[in-house]
Amino acid sequence: MAVQCEMIVGFLVPHRCPNQAVAECVKCSRRFCEEHLGLRQGGLVCTACEQGLAQPVAVPQTARSFDEQDIQVFANVGSFDDGDDDLFADLS
Repeated sequence: MAVQCEMIVGFLVPHRCPNQAVAECVKCSRRFCEEHLGLRQGGLVCTACEQGLAQPVAVPQTARSFDEQDIQVFANVGSFDDGDDDLFADLS
């Protein structure tokens, strides 16, 4: 019986990776598919362990590189909804 990859993927709806596991991570001992394993000096390491995460969740590396300006933009996004006018109310 095929073993499913243990990586959690998906931004809006998190779910297990549908790919078949091919090998075990040397750090966390979980089984992952070829997409979520990388060959490193110590052996095969999963994406989560490579990024220093305790859980097997695929987090894009770019999210770790956000600077203070990026964070401020995210924080200000809610200010666009402060007005009473619903710009999308009549799009039926």
